[in-house]
Amino acid sequence: MKGAINVRGIRMFSLVATGISEETIALLEKQGLPVRQSLDIDIPMLPSDITLVGDQDLMVLASQYMENYNMMRTQVACAQIAELEATNDYDLTEAKLMINTSTGKSTEKAGLLKAAVLASDQMQDKLKAKNYTYAYRKLMETTQDNLERYYNLVSRELTRRTSGDRERMRSSKFSA
Repeated sequence: MKGAINVRGIRMFSLVATGISEETIALLEKQGLPVRQSLDIDIPMLPSDITLVGDQDLMVLASQYMENYNMMRTQVACAQIAELEATNDYDLTEAKLMINTSTGKSTEKAGLLKAAVLASDQMQDKLKAKNYTYAYRKLMETTQDNLERYYNLVSRELTRRTSGDRERMRSSKFSA
């Protein structure tokens, strides 16, 4: 998804919520649980050698990955809900068209009836919407998974460094 570019040249990511997810976010906000709906997306590149990054820069990197990851998790949830809504709409439209297309005769072939319904323009539009929401969710999940991996790598490096510091402090404490 492309966002607008803000003054600093960073893309602004706005949460896309529809139907149930939009209503649920509004309800959460009424209950005092605000959902972040925009973020200046600035996903930093993962350094080729993370061990060369200074401690302060590593902390900043970790916080940037986590902030972006949190936003992606919310967007993935909205995408999953939109996908569910599109699937339900597709199924309901199919059922209604099956009823409306059926002659009610016992000799009617169910396969031909279903094929006629699925070939209709209305069902093709529903299928397109269903496929779009699926693709959007999958791509959002991929971005979310990548951010989680980056964060975990940076977090492990921070842990490695602080564990090393603790070991050095412990060694110097007993060698004095």
